[in-house]
Amino acid sequence: MDLNNRVKKIVSASLFSRTFGAIIDLVITIFIGAGIYLAISSIASNVSWIKAYKDDYTQTIVNSGLMKLEKGELEEYKYDNYEDYQTMFYDFYHNYYSQETNKTYDKYWFNVFIYGQDDALNKYEQNELNSRPNIVKIYGPAFFTYKLDESSAPLYEEFALPKESNNGVNELSETAKKQLRDYFYVADEDVKEGSVAAKEKYIYYYALSDLTSLTKLQNDYNHYAFFASTFPLVIAIFVTFMIFYFLIPLCFKNGETIGKKVMHTCLVNKLGYQYSRLQLIPRFLFPTFLIIAVIFITGFSIWSLLITSVAFLASYIFAIFSKNNRAFHDIFAGTLVVDARESTWFKNAEEEEKTQREIDEYVESVRSSDINASNDNIIYTNPHFRDK
Repeated sequence: MDLNNRVKKIVSASLFSRTFGAIIDLVITIFIGAGIYLAISSIASNVSWIKAYKDDYTQTIVNSGLMKLEKGELEEYKYDNYEDYQTMFYDFYHNYYSQETNKTYDKYWFNVFIYGQDDALNKYEQNELNSRPNIVKIYGPAFFTYKLDESSAPLYEEFALPKESNNGVNELSETAKKQLRDYFYVADEDVKEGSVAAKEKYIYYYALSDLTSLTKLQNDYNHYAFFASTFPLVIAIFVTFMIFYFLIPLCFKNGETIGKKVMHTCLVNKLGYQYSRLQLIPRFLFPTFLIIAVIFITGFSIWSLLITSVAFLASYIFAIFSKNNRAFHDIFAGTLVVDARESTWFKNAEEEEKTQREIDEYVESVRSSDINASNDNIIYTNPHFRDK
């Protein structure tokens, strides 16, 4: 639909102007929004009933025996010998995790699912055995083997022994000790490119994963994350967007944001007349509620960033190919983004018609007083119209 008439000229804002205007607004809102989020999150984190979720979460992990509390922060245990990790993980699964899951985690289970030994007693389904992580299935059998009695019969109910120990007879070399310790845990600063730790997660990681999969821990974590992180983020987004995409455009006559003001773009309605300030409401609510809905569904995660990025990219691509370069929120609100310096518009059709009559009367009066006057040399002085 051609929106231009004799006195009205609507020039859609260029994609360059719209893009850089949007970038300017986005950078400002990110900085201001981040400050608002940090302030609200800090306050929420210290509210007693919210903090209780974090305290319960922390205490449960400490009680499991897998981590310790140092200066208010959870830290992993770092041992020099693999036997210390063996004891810690067996105590965790046998004494703690078994009570939480109502399952049995004895030494035979430990040999099969931690040391990667064969299920010689056929206690487990094949799908359970296949679910073991690669470090257990591949490296466990390479490092450990069942302990043998005097008649060389496997002792399935005893901890498997390192192969290099020759059934406990030989002392382990320093290389083997480090290899077995790294099987259980490798500090981040010790992970080297090409090492097993760089390719596979160590046993400590999987034990912590089992722990944090418990319903109680997940509930405590999700509640704390929601009230101390997700909810403050939602409030920060709403407040920031309200300021920069509703209140500031409301203060300007033509619905400009700061970015639009800098790039000389503004709003008109879809018919090319002065936009109604009520149109700012759906224009502001559409992207705001979209982002908030995604955050509520996916949480404060990489997925929320990815989904919102894809949505805004789709809107941008749509604006490139749509009539008058209208994005999703323009269609939703019934607005157009125009070049403020190149466009001429009116409040409504009545004002446009009135202006056209004034110009026609002016032209006619000039012609009647000067027979040599023509459209090319008549200067239109009406403030609503600019002769191009």
